[in-house]
Amino acid sequence: MTRAKGIVKEEIINKIISMIIEGTLNEGDFLPSIRSMSSRYNISRGTVLVVYKHLESMGYIQGFERSGYRVVKNGFYDSQHCSSKSDQSPFDNPVSKEEFSQQQLTKLMQKRPCKFPPHFIKRWVSNYDNFSRYSSSLSSGYLQRFLKLSRGLVVEDTQLLLCSGHQEAMTLIAIFLQQCDRKKVVIVGDPCSPRVNALFTQLQFEVIVVPTDQQGLCVEALPAITDATLLCMPTLHYPTATRMSDERKSRLLDWAAQNRALLIEDDSYAMLGFGKNISLPLYSQPTSVEIIYLTELYEVLGTTYNLAILALPQEYINRFTELNQAISSVYPPASFHIVESFLASSYLMKYLTSLIEERYTKSQLAKHICTEQLPTLNVNYHEESGFCYFSAIEKTLPAELINTVFFPVKLSSGSNLETTGFLFPFSLFTQAELEKVSVQLPSLLPHYEPALARIE
Repeated sequence: MTRAKGIVKEEIINKIISMIIEGTLNEGDFLPSIRSMSSRYNISRGTVLVVYKHLESMGYIQGFERSGYRVVKNGFYDSQHCSSKSDQSPFDNPVSKEEFSQQQLTKLMQKRPCKFPPHFIKRWVSNYDNFSRYSSSLSSGYLQRFLKLSRGLVVEDTQLLLCSGHQEAMTLIAIFLQQCDRKKVVIVGDPCSPRVNALFTQLQFEVIVVPTDQQGLCVEALPAITDATLLCMPTLHYPTATRMSDERKSRLLDWAAQNRALLIEDDSYAMLGFGKNISLPLYSQPTSVEIIYLTELYEVLGTTYNLAILALPQEYINRFTELNQAISSVYPPASFHIVESFLASSYLMKYLTSLIEERYTKSQLAKHICTEQLPTLNVNYHEESGFCYFSAIEKTLPAELINTVFFPVKLSSGSNLETTGFLFPFSLFTQAELEKVSVQLPSLLPHYEPALARIE
């Protein structure tokens, strides 16, 4: 009796995935041709093609014209980092452990390119006019559409400003703060991005670090300083993966109003919501507090374009526009045009949906790794996030995975000296890489008996 086509297809997919994870198929190996697979399993070539395309979408293989399908890199760490017998430790140089960890994380983030749908790329490239068109900005209408879809945020087009990246947007804000009448005091949640901290320190701002807990920024620890600036991440604090409760958000706005504080709401790490589980930004709430809203297009565009969006109070628009023109170079026309074309295209909705589905699959696997495979003490996890945070005793974790998969986080406010916080940026890995981590963990932790960690 002939088995159903769907069952055979699933069997082939699972078999190839197992061979890749177990190392039977290695990076660079070519899979059998579509014709030979069709003959071997007695299925149509179209079915084999569907199997290969599915594996390609999962990050296991990559198709090459006239060459076939080849296994892509499936290791979760580079060989140069995994050897404990290396002639030289990465800590033998003057770089501190914290700096080395940040460098490794930056390298990982830079490996995430933009993956526009192939059909869209083909159509866009085939139109020669796209390369001759000059464009130094994006239409605010498309940015409005993106913010409404992804964050449920409705913003006037005149209040939007596009920057070439997150650090560029923060630099623009810092220069603006230097020129206004506010105190040169910036309050940040612990831990703060080293680059952001360095930016404000270099520009002679006093940086005050306020602790965070399982509900995000500790509002009761905010200093009674008037006319200061607070940089906060209410929706999702990076890297501790904590979210402010509605009650704490309300108290934060009360504090800001009482102290005439300017809020910089960094929403860059709140991933695409697309109408589901959207935690609305502070910027969307009716309040007398002045709020500068900052977000990125990173989840959609990767590091290929690295664009950031600022939503500004109406009275700040002119000054920010003037400053942006003064410090910014002319953007590459083709880059802006292709992003604008994609945001306006019929491919956007399907693409956003696929990104969310892919992230959900990865997040479930990351949750399994953190709560059932690792000796974690507690885990901060949100299903709609692209990263999670856990605490553990560092020596109980596999050394091969530290600074390759799990990145130590140093808190300024102090913590238990016996435990270390770790960032797990699972969205930066392919599903194949995460599955390989999960498969290899039992051999890396042979004496560990899994126990469900506490999820916050």
